[in-house]
Amino acid sequence: MNNTKEFGGKIVWGAAADDRTAYFGLGEGAVAAVDIRTGERKWLTPFTAADGRPKRPGHEGPVTAIPGIVFTGGFDGVMRALSASDGKVVWQFDTLRDFETVNGVPAKGGSIGAAGPVVAGGMLFVPSGYVGVSNSIPGNVLLVFAP
Repeated sequence: MNNTKEFGGKIVWGAAADDRTAYFGLGEGAVAAVDIRTGERKWLTPFTAADGRPKRPGHEGPVTAIPGIVFTGGFDGVMRALSASDGKVVWQFDTLRDFETVNGVPAKGGSIGAAGPVVAGGMLFVPSGYVGVSNSIPGNVLLVFAP
């Protein structure tokens, strides 16, 4: 895995793994899956910017894996769920908007960066709004998705 170009760009941090595969967000705006035993790429899923929005590459924040799904948030503000078997997008949610909050504090979504998605108690927690690098979109919301 020394040649990161084979995987679509830089691997920064926040990988996840199951018993056979490691998943990495990439700075070029993609997620890659690597076979743990062989080091071979299983799949690579590149993303395009959300409609009507300038390209904001970057999926280098932490990814989260649960059985069958890999969650990844992008600098474009879109949260995505990928099939762990082939990398196809099975669900997505655009966080770049205003939100009504339970405590009445104005909130807006933005880039999803250093703090990635977390799954706990059957819910998905997504922090949205990141100003860590120059192409990030600020925001201040924690979204919770429940069944």
